[in-house]
Amino acid sequence: MTSQDYVIRPITPDEIGAWWELRLRSLRDHPDAFGADYDEAKRRGPDYLRPATVDGHVDRLFAAFAPDGALVAQARTAGDEGKRAHIAMIVSVYTAPEHRGRGLSKALIATAIDHCRAFPQLRQVGIAVNANNAAAIAVYTGAGFVPWGREPRALATDNGFHDEIHMVLMLDS
Repeated sequence: MTSQDYVIRPITPDEIGAWWELRLRSLRDHPDAFGADYDEAKRRGPDYLRPATVDGHVDRLFAAFAPDGALVAQARTAGDEGKRAHIAMIVSVYTAPEHRGRGLSKALIATAIDHCRAFPQLRQVGIAVNANNAAAIAVYTGAGFVPWGREPRALATDNGFHDEIHMVLMLDS
């Protein structure tokens, strides 16, 4: 099976529960890959993300759906404000381990970038990745992102500190 066997698209408001369950799984199973904390996220709940299920906003939730309809991979775009309104971030990128190796993250990143290109005010898209995650770095580099810095000890987890690589894709070049 390849990414072509899956449906990649923005989620609808009634799918936020499934998106959130996969988000919690990602935070629980891979704490060194995300800035968010599992316990804090679980307490917060998904309601703050509801606006990102509506068309017309930079902030948007995307998912990959398996042939059986299960939501198995995800990504989110988040726009900035004020003097940084020309910047969007891609965050929360995750593919369930049993669906990895099929190009889903690559397809989600491409979908998120296309979404950002639809907003004329956006000039660049950023992404941050654990410096030890070679597979994710390869996906992001393949999508055109270039590293611009390394943040030492960006994340502190139970198993130590983790550096992050910050990357950017210029939309107007």
